[in-house]
Amino acid sequence: MNPEETKEKLEFYGGRWMCFLPFVLAFIGLVYIALKNANIPAYWAVFLLPIIISLPFAKSKKIYSEVIIEGVRDELVAIMVMALMLAGIIGAFLANSGLIETLVIYLARAHLEANFFLFATLLLTALIAFATGTSLGTMFTVGPILYPAGYLLGANPALLIGAIISGAAFGDNLAPVSDVTIASATTQGMDIGGVVRSRLKYSLPALAISGILYFIVGRSGPMIEGHVSQYIEGLSPNPITLLMFLVPIAIVVAALSGQHLVTALSYGVITGMVVGLGTGIFKPSDIISVPEPFAAGGIIVEGLNNSISTVFFVLIIFPMINILRRGGGLEMILNFLSKIVKGPKSAETAIVGMEIVLNVASGVNTVAIVASGEIANKLGKKHNITGYRRANLLACAGTTFNYILPFMVPVLIGASFSTMEGLPADAPAVSPMVIGLSEFYPWVMLGLLIFAIVTGYGRTWFGDKGPV
Repeated sequence: MNPEETKEKLEFYGGRWMCFLPFVLAFIGLVYIALKNANIPAYWAVFLLPIIISLPFAKSKKIYSEVIIEGVRDELVAIMVMALMLAGIIGAFLANSGLIETLVIYLARAHLEANFFLFATLLLTALIAFATGTSLGTMFTVGPILYPAGYLLGANPALLIGAIISGAAFGDNLAPVSDVTIASATTQGMDIGGVVRSRLKYSLPALAISGILYFIVGRSGPMIEGHVSQYIEGLSPNPITLLMFLVPIAIVVAALSGQHLVTALSYGVITGMVVGLGTGIFKPSDIISVPEPFAAGGIIVEGLNNSISTVFFVLIIFPMINILRRGGGLEMILNFLSKIVKGPKSAETAIVGMEIVLNVASGVNTVAIVASGEIANKLGKKHNITGYRRANLLACAGTTFNYILPFMVPVLIGASFSTMEGLPADAPAVSPMVIGLSEFYPWVMLGLLIFAIVTGYGRTWFGDKGPV
């Protein structure tokens, strides 16, 4: 017997449709705070408040409360929370080591022509984002250095920002420590190593095509040589920081060898400490410190703080999903989809479409993946689609419109680069709309997804190339 069938039903005044109330209220809240350009804590509120507001509509307040706690206790929550905290620490090690600045300075000093600089910017940003697993963190680090240097070298401003965002999207899509990779793998019950390995067939072609496009269409303006030399004059790279690449290498090796996600990420943290302390990049007090009574600091604390926003999302979204599950909402959605989904192609189209809609609505691809994960799991299994394929559809779909639409955070951050200090007075401000059209990686990934669904490229079945 299915364990779910032995549990008491969650019933609402007004009928089964009321189990969708938390999601409807959250959507209204998301629209409101998006119009207000709110920050992360406001997003937490619009996911938590609907759960509280919906309580009076439950016939049994006791069952409703138990459903919420049951959602927080979900095994996937425990895995994701632990993994996200470890990934945050790893990102802090790399961000504080000077590795990223060193790589960016070397590129800025190369004095490449505009189209070569665009191509190199895409690859370098992709490499850094893959190592750190954070797209926004990568953009904040590389943008203030690469954008002014590229602009002064004559690169087209919109394409330059597009190349930075595209590289960041690649890392978010593929990195073992990315919250997107963690969410897509865990919701589909797959191992990180297998997911990363199977995703290469989507991510690498998209990156290669994007690089070719930037190289071909990268328009050149006049190179402002004196300004370039003046801009990079005070920047000094530290070659020893390149050894910090051993951190992502350790994670990838452990993940691809079949180690548990938490084990692989723990190896990354250990490698970061050993390399950082052994080379003198970090002092023991940099790792963790007590700068004053009742205070704590250091890389470990910083990394944990960086993970808080995503951890909170996970802790809140899973109770909402459990309300939908125990209230019969998931069953209603699957019954509806079963009427229109008749085979693997339409099932994959539904998974991708659902992920994109939720992503646009929430503005956070990880939240959309977690919210749609269970439906994708059940729908995919029903049509014999393996977990690796399901995880890849979710992650790749989350790398499209999340980086393209002009009101999404990555696009707005990219637009801010064109108005930063240090640029010539006549440097133009680049609009988010133009930036969205200049990001080749998300557009190529969208086209690749459509191609993969229509032709079956990359599709595997139960018993073929791995577990369900």
